[in-house]
Amino acid sequence: MSSDKSREAASGPGDDTKKGDALAMVARQPIYDSGMAVSAYELLYRESDSALKALITDSRRATLRVIATAALEIGLDRLAGGLPVHINFPRELLAGGDTVLPLIPERVVIQVFDDLPATREVIEALRAMRARGHKIAIGDFSSRDSDRTLLTVADIVKISLSREQGAGLARTVQELKAHNLKLIAEEVETIEQFETCMDLGFDGFQGGFLHHPETFRAMRVPSSKIGVLRLLTELSKPEASIDEVEQLVSQDMSMSYRVLRCINSSFYNLPRKVDSIRQGIVILGLDPLRQLCSLIALQGFDDRPPNLLIVAMARARMCEQLGRLIGAPDSGPFFITGLFSMLNVLTGLPIKQLVDDLPLAPEIVSALTAEEGQLGAALHCVRAYERGRWREVDFCGLPQNVIRAAYVDAVFWAEETRKLIK
Repeated sequence: MSSDKSREAASGPGDDTKKGDALAMVARQPIYDSGMAVSAYELLYRESDSALKALITDSRRATLRVIATAALEIGLDRLAGGLPVHINFPRELLAGGDTVLPLIPERVVIQVFDDLPATREVIEALRAMRARGHKIAIGDFSSRDSDRTLLTVADIVKISLSREQGAGLARTVQELKAHNLKLIAEEVETIEQFETCMDLGFDGFQGGFLHHPETFRAMRVPSSKIGVLRLLTELSKPEASIDEVEQLVSQDMSMSYRVLRCINSSFYNLPRKVDSIRQGIVILGLDPLRQLCSLIALQGFDDRPPNLLIVAMARARMCEQLGRLIGAPDSGPFFITGLFSMLNVLTGLPIKQLVDDLPLAPEIVSALTAEEGQLGAALHCVRAYERGRWREVDFCGLPQNVIRAAYVDAVFWAEETRKLIK
C-alpha cells in the first residue's frame, strides 16, 4: 500500500515529540513472518501526531522527512529494535539521483510501488542500491497491472489482496515463488484472508487484521511463552482444586495483581472489594476465575497481533457455550480447546510440537491435532462458522439459530473481556 493511501490510526514518535513540533511524524506498521513474529516494520509519513492518514503533496520530501526523523531524530533502534524497516521511495527520489543516503543497507529495505515507471534510470538506481546491500521490495503488486520489469531487481514482492483474489492469487504466488522471491501478503483484513495466505505459503503478512499503523513504543522483552502455556495448562485441569489454583496464581505476583485488579473493576460490579485470590474464587467460582487467569496469562503474547488474541478468546467462549448447550458436565475442556486452537499461530510452532511439550488431557490433544472426539467436533463447528462454511456448521444436532447465538455471544464476550484485561 503506497504511502499516500489512507491508513487507519494516527501515528507519531510518542511522548518525545510535542504537538506543534516541525518534525515529520513517523507511523510504523509491523510485518509478521510465517511464525507470527514481527520481522520488519514499514515506516509511513505523517504530517502531524493527530493525522489519521498520510497527506502527501511532495513524495520526495515526504520520504526524506521519514528518513531524517527515523534515522536522526528518533533512531532506528528505538523505532524498530534490531529489525529492518521498509521505506517507500517514489520516482522523484530515484530519478533525481538521491540514492546515496545515510542508510544502513542491512537495516533499510527500499520499497517501490507497482505503478512506478520502470525506466532505465529507475532500474539503474535500484540496481545501484541493491549493489550497496539494500533489499528491494515491490508494494501493491498485481499480476494484471504491475510492470514485471521491476521483478528483475526485486527481492521481496508485497501482493495486494484487494487486487489479487481466489485462483488468481494462487497462480500469482506460484509464479513468483518460482523466481525465488520473498512474498508478503498485504492488506490482510480478515481471518479468512490470513488463513488463505498461510495455506498458500506466504513468507510474511501485513494488514489491518494483524495490526494497524501506530505510534512507536519502547521495545519490551517478551515473556517466556512456554512458561505461560504451562500455567494455562495447569489452570485448565478439571481436577485442580481451589488450593492448587490459588497457589498457581499467587506464586506469580504480576498475575495476582492483574487478577485482583480485574475482579475489583466495574466489569464484575461486586458489592465489596476482593483482597485475595481465594476470596476471588469463593465469590466468582472456580471456573470463571480459571478463565480470567487464562486470558490474563495469554496477554504474555502481547507481541502478537491483537486480533489473533480476540479470535482465540472468541473460539474459547464459543466452544465453551457449545459444551454447555449439550449439557456437558464440565465445559472447561471446551474452553481450553478453543483457546489453544490458535497457539500454533500465536507461537509460530506446529501444534503437534506444542501438545508434545504440554501436559494436556488426551481428549484435548486429539481435538487440537485431528478435530477428534466431542471437543474436536465443537472446534470444527466453530472454525466452520468463522469461515462461512455453512454446510459444516453442526454440533450434536443443535439448531442453527442456537449456534449463531453462541457465535454472537462469543464475539461480544471476547471484545468486552479484551478491554477488561488490557
